[in-house]
Amino acid sequence: RNGHIDVSTAFNGPWLKVKDFTCPLSQGNKNDVFFQALKTRFIRVFLSDNYGGDDIRVQGIGFYGVDMRLVDLLREHGLERSLPTLLANSINDLESLDENRDEILNSSDKYLDVNDHFQFIRLMESLRSPKLTHLEWFNPPQPTVIAGDKLQTFSAAGDEGVTDRVKLEERFEQSSQIRTVLMRDLEPIQGRSLVDFPDYVIRNPGRYKVRVVSVESPNIQTPWQDIVVGKCICS
Repeated sequence: RNGHIDVSTAFNGPWLKVKDFTCPLSQGNKNDVFFQALKTRFIRVFLSDNYGGDDIRVQGIGFYGVDMRLVDLLREHGLERSLPTLLANSINDLESLDENRDEILNSSDKYLDVNDHFQFIRLMESLRSPKLTHLEWFNPPQPTVIAGDKLQTFSAAGDEGVTDRVKLEERFEQSSQIRTVLMRDLEPIQGRSLVDFPDYVIRNPGRYKVRVVSVESPNIQTPWQDIVVGKCICS
């Protein structure tokens, strides 16, 4: 009934427990157990107790490396029950799913429930839509400027074909508070998507940091860029 999965880089250990699990009482049903991505040489399944019987009988244990993006995508489209069949046919990531697209569609009864055919088509269409996976400085902001003066136009770049909304964030070096200065949309241009920030002004002197962040996926962002803002010397 209860157990845990351990991993080790050596056959004799030491072993590190990575997942506790509970198998519900059932008549031969499979129990899928997922754990975080890791690199290891050995995996063991430790069964700690039973449902009161004298012995524990395991028909088989299968280990499948799987990209959790595939699991999340199947769940998003209500197709997670197809995962064991996909894994058994060596389809364990988005790339192998795309490579076997035609076979899955032409042999849908092998991979999918008869009612899931059109939902799978929608899933595959979503895969072919451009997605933002990274942001980088294309033309970074100038490192120094006088307080109140406009910075030269700077820009960030993302994946080809995306039009995601991004925000420019600013942080004073001596403060932990991050301020959203403005928002703009990426525009597809010559094999990439760009966003420009013209007429940006920092009013007060000091040391600042700025970065560009995806609104939809805040973990996608440029590195912080330092800007030293000097005092205005007025005659």
